[in-house]
Amino acid sequence: MHLRSLPEDHRDAFREMVNYAFRPTDGPDWEDRNREDPDLFTPLGFYDAPPDSDPDASDLRTVCGSYDFTARVRGEWRAMPGVSAVASPPEGRRQGTVGAMLDALLARYREEGAAFSALWPFEYPFYRRLGWATCCNHAKVTLPPEQLADVVPAASGTFRRLTPDDDLSAMRAVHEAWATESLAVRRTEGWWRERVFRGWRKDPYVFGWSDEEGSLRGYLTYTVDEDDGDGREMRVWERAAVDHEARGHLLRFCRDHDSQVDSVTFLALPEWARPIDELPDPRAATLEVKPGPMVRIVDVARALSTLSYDARESVVLAVSDDRCAWNDGTFELRVDAAGAHVSRLGDGATATGGPDAELGIGALSQLAVGARDAAELERAGDLTVADASIRATLDALFPRERAFFREGF
Repeated sequence: MHLRSLPEDHRDAFREMVNYAFRPTDGPDWEDRNREDPDLFTPLGFYDAPPDSDPDASDLRTVCGSYDFTARVRGEWRAMPGVSAVASPPEGRRQGTVGAMLDALLARYREEGAAFSALWPFEYPFYRRLGWATCCNHAKVTLPPEQLADVVPAASGTFRRLTPDDDLSAMRAVHEAWATESLAVRRTEGWWRERVFRGWRKDPYVFGWSDEEGSLRGYLTYTVDEDDGDGREMRVWERAAVDHEARGHLLRFCRDHDSQVDSVTFLALPEWARPIDELPDPRAATLEVKPGPMVRIVDVARALSTLSYDARESVVLAVSDDRCAWNDGTFELRVDAAGAHVSRLGDGATATGGPDAELGIGALSQLAVGARDAAELERAGDLTVADASIRATLDALFPRERAFFREGF
């Protein structure tokens, strides 16, 4: 079987397969909202037909999509393609086809020079077996709007509805000042238009707050929905602010909907932000934390040799990767004044004694992006170190960071 970019005349087969996998309740006569794919999306198909043939849609075994993301990893922008729309028809399941397709996709990413990848899993154990690991948790907070009364500033500045044609540049500046954490994504214009200003089921409202000089300082995107009872819920999908003052005015905007909604829900929050601490009565809020997306190193040598390090250390890592042979082995990482150098031992390089640490590709992925530190991985049984000095070396090379991949895809 062979992975290839999807021909235009196979798009309906792609959409039908994806719809059955993710929207089966819509039935076979599903409605396509004609929602445009962002400019960084590529649909892919896994075909029975050989690579030099002209395949028919009937040769399509499974499908997936790839987003050409650029994300911040340890302070530097790096290619981090996102795997999406992984779908298999019911008659072709439990035959190993999806795993084979993802193996081919990782090989393709490696050929294209990517060192990391990300995805949102339909099932965490499934993708964990394939080498991905959770990179962050997502929190959401639901509370009555009147609970915000004591944490909002006096009225100043102005609110106005934003449009992609008029306000994209200003919104981009706000977003870049706000989303500074590790794994933040650099958004393209297509992503803004098709994923921020458009929704899966319905489009959100997009409002911004400007200061007295008229400069946009914050924005939020939200929908108003019927909640599980008889009331209405304001669902805030994104709330971006350049500083604490702007953040307060966005909360004021939500508070001022108390005559229209019974609750406000803030979605896609990092759990490390402690989102209910400032409320006068934290128990009036419902805080829910769920696992977020997953990351995976595509190529160990490339990933470790291109990261930025604050310490000059060396370590020998025995890495296990059941899916990618080029990652399965022992690697020596040396960081000196000239930068980082990675050698695969056994391929002409040697090291004294055995490895300093042993871990799987998922654990190394978490360590590399700052999602977990060595002590956390060791406690969970995902890392074995030779002694305490190696743990300290790993901490110096890979300190814990505030990692948060907020994009849904």
